[in-house]
Amino acid sequence: MFTQKTRGVAQKHLNVGEYSKLDILIPDIKKQKEIMNEIDSRLSVCDKIEESIEENFEIATALRQSILKRAFEGKLSNQDQSDEAASFLLERVQANRIEADSVKSKRSKTSAL
Repeated sequence: MFTQKTRGVAQKHLNVGEYSKLDILIPDIKKQKEIMNEIDSRLSVCDKIEESIEENFEIATALRQSILKRAFEGKLSNQDQSDEAASFLLERVQANRIEADSVKSKRSKTSAL
């Protein structure tokens, strides 16, 4: 119906006067109510899905916080008793950096001569 009345080449359109000549079929009240009930039903399903997504997002956020907390407490995996304490490890890393910086500065002084 619409394609017979459209005009134009690149962008098809209907002239304003053509709208008043169009026959628009409207379903009877019973069919309209059926359509509305179907729309309401689908919107209800959408609302439940949205609610479920929001709840799962909150759960995921709480789980993320719990995992981060356990990670910072060192409780994500079993600890090996032979591992050194983090404070000793950090001291050793810092000492290695100082030593590496010292070696670099000696090399740069030697290469400058």
